[in-house]
Parts: sequence; C-alpha cells; structure tokens
Amino acid sequence: MRKWWIDNREKMKTFIICGMIFMGMLSIIALVCGAIMRFLGFQYESAGSIVLFFTIATVISYPLNLVAGALPKALYELKRISKLCALVLYLILDTTATSLGLTAVDNCMSSVSATTISIVIISFLLALLGKDDFKDKQE
Repeated sequence: MRKWWIDNREKMKTFIICGMIFMGMLSIIALVCGAIMRFLGFQYESAGSIVLFFTIATVISYPLNLVAGALPKALYELKRISKLCALVLYLILDTTATSLGLTAVDNCMSSVSATTISIVIISFLLALLGKDDFKDKQE
C-alpha cells in the first residue's frame, strides 16, 4: 500500500486539487443560482444547504444532461435537423434534465424548498450557458 501511495502521489495531489477547484466553482455557481431562485420563492436554511442541493442535483442530472447535449449535436451533424432546431432541442432537453434533477433533490431535502417556477427558470438559465456549443465552425 505504501509503495502504491509513493508511486501515485502526484496523481493523487492533482486529483485532490482538481476536485477542490471543481467544488469551489460549483459552490460559486450554486450560491449565485440560489440568490436568483430566492427572488422566485426558493427557501433554504443555510448557504451549505444550497451548495449541497446543487451538488447532488448536478450528480443526479449529469447523465441526462449528457444525452441532452449529445442528441441535438448528433442530429445536426447528421443533417437531420437545422442548427436552430438543434439549439431549441438542446435548450428544451437540457432544461428538462436539470429540472428533473433539481426537483428530485428538492423532494428529498427538507432544508430547501424550491418552487416549480424557480426550478424551471434556473434550469433554463443554466441551459443557456451551454448554447455556445452550437456556434458555427470556422473552417
């Protein structure tokens, strides 16, 4: 065991540092989203509960968000739908996937209470952050 730790020390340090950076960025996003949602009826007990709420929701909705991002891109690349249709489909699918994750966590956490409108609006705003994936390719 000791030899394994010595051999992989740098990899473990890198993994821990990347994890801390990821959690820091997720915490900042969670607090900003919580502040926006508060105007729409979102209630919480502490800032930690907001961060936990969004962390768990991110983990839960991640597989659906992968499909939500890949399906419109694939259909567009295969020339099955136009760029505008791909973008609209992405926004609908990603908003739905994120909403499902947030709703599931909201139903399980007693320290937070989110309204449906706050979940849908913040899910749509988060989906808008990924719309840049549909920019025209420079050739």
